[in-house]
Amino acid sequence: MADHGNQKLRVLGQPPLLDDGSIAWDGHDRTALLRSVGADQPFTALRHPEVRYEVTDHCNAICIMCPRDKHEDGRPHGIMDLEKYKRSIDEVVALGATRVVLQGFGEPLIDKTLEQKIAYAKEFDLNTYIITNGSLITRGRAKTLIEAGLDEMRVSFYGMSPETYNVVMERLDYHLATKNLLGFLEERAALGLKKPKLELSYLVMKENESDVDAFKEFWGPRADAIEIWRPHNYGDGRSYRERHEAVEIKTTCGRPENGPLQIQWNGEVVPCCYDYNNQIILGNAFESPVLDILNGEKYRLLRLSHRMKQFKLFPYCDQCDQLLPHADALVYTNKHNLPPEVAVRLSNTDLYDLVGDKEISAESVNERYRDGLMPEPTSRRD
Repeated sequence: MADHGNQKLRVLGQPPLLDDGSIAWDGHDRTALLRSVGADQPFTALRHPEVRYEVTDHCNAICIMCPRDKHEDGRPHGIMDLEKYKRSIDEVVALGATRVVLQGFGEPLIDKTLEQKIAYAKEFDLNTYIITNGSLITRGRAKTLIEAGLDEMRVSFYGMSPETYNVVMERLDYHLATKNLLGFLEERAALGLKKPKLELSYLVMKENESDVDAFKEFWGPRADAIEIWRPHNYGDGRSYRERHEAVEIKTTCGRPENGPLQIQWNGEVVPCCYDYNNQIILGNAFESPVLDILNGEKYRLLRLSHRMKQFKLFPYCDQCDQLLPHADALVYTNKHNLPPEVAVRLSNTDLYDLVGDKEISAESVNERYRDGLMPEPTSRRD
């Protein structure tokens, strides 16, 4: 359900972060909790070197697994201001950022300044990554993305015929999307480049489960990597996975402690991309220094709630399927050779174990995807 109260407050000014309704104080000793988090070691830099920028929350598709229906009135919509983005990049680079993901709850190619945002990040030698549905990647757009210096592109591709793809990805067209991606690969090959890397992601649902083998056979040899998953709940948006109240089977997803930092189009910082309607606002990166937000009481409380398994303090986190065992979510990948129970702990935009707080070694990544993106394993250099 849309939080119209919070939306009204945002228009007037950012609500008091500790009293905006996202923290369930009942049953908790507020004074003791705030005293406890005050003893935490402060952040002096980013712990996870990736920062995600929601360049827009607008989208040209209505995919059936995506809770866009709940987003329509859930929060204000827009496109991230280019100059505010640039100032933020300057700041996060100084804090140790090495990678930016230009995507949130929307289709990034709707942003006409996307290439400028990519190019600005590349001035600092940042790795750049987008997630797209591929419908807007004309041959001309493919060229400008390549020229801007985009490093990686993950494409959501949920069917292998109009009868499946067009049903799951409503408003899009299977033939156009396929033509666009093949055209992109031709443009990249014509330039003799290995980047941007192309990864395709497939979600298995009853509407498209008959196409899984065809997806593997067609895109496996063409894309640099493919992944096939079972859908998640997208926070409170859908119910593909079972929800549990029993705290004993829940463990932290690692995101509050280990990142990545998620900055929405208007600067609001939220715990992760699953918070598609900004239910847990931790600050505004366009109005306050990032370190002030990371070291703020609310972010510290969020981290404490995960460390101590007091998830009920933040009800939106408490109902999230990412706290539950879900090794079966990964159906297939040729991107790496990690076991499923490790793979599901990765950030979905880089090879970083969010629970273990560590990078995945190059030896675990397939050579085709790794080529040009990661250093070769030591054994290959010797």
